[in-house]
Amino acid sequence: MEKDEYRKHFELEESHWWFKGRRRTLLSVLRSRTKVKGAEPLAILDAGCGAGYNLKMFERFGTAFGFDHSPDALAYCRRRGLTRIARADINALPFQPARFNLVSLLDVLYHKSISDDVAVLKEIHGLLKEGGLVLVFDNAFKALRSPHDAVYHSRERYTKKSLKNRLEAAGFRPVRATYFNFSLFPVVFLIRFWQRLRPAKGGSPQSDLKAAPRLVNALLYGILRLEAFLSRKISFPWGSSIVILAKKK
Repeated sequence: MEKDEYRKHFELEESHWWFKGRRRTLLSVLRSRTKVKGAEPLAILDAGCGAGYNLKMFERFGTAFGFDHSPDALAYCRRRGLTRIARADINALPFQPARFNLVSLLDVLYHKSISDDVAVLKEIHGLLKEGGLVLVFDNAFKALRSPHDAVYHSRERYTKKSLKNRLEAAGFRPVRATYFNFSLFPVVFLIRFWQRLRPAKGGSPQSDLKAAPRLVNALLYGILRLEAFLSRKISFPWGSSIVILAKKK
């Protein structure tokens, strides 16, 4: 993604409604299908860790490592006090085989730097211990493509079916799959449609990420918090993103 977006992530990840809602959903999905919070600490890898706030979420389950190809992202990780980080290319992973219990790919597979997402997933498969898990969160539906995708260097938007097929082709068995941001999907669709009709002035694409007023932020987070609670049992039929938990066969 564009350089300035890392700054926005660093400033907003902790409090912004979308990031908080995503963390709630990821934790709900993990806890609904795994004993992720057990006595034995897990070895976790956050692939494409960005500005690093998700590493703090994963640290409650064990030892969390992260890597990113962007020096700017890693600089923000260091500002958070994170030390178990490295610069690496997801297309050529430098880690030992069978090293991790859980690998996360949070808004990573869609990126235009990845020409073969199945090949990347196969590499992730090799990094996992027997019975290890991969947690994938990514963009959904081509109909939502907008200038935001250009800012984030998006190659593709998935459906739940297409993403599950890629995981299965790489040797994984999906154990939980649902869409994210179900309730707000109609609003997102209309906004993205309008953005395609009326490009930003000056021709420079803009992302959707910006701070929201406190009450609006609280309301939107409340909606996603309810979705996260329901996602333990319900698979939502649509949304602006997809979350899939899959197990190494």
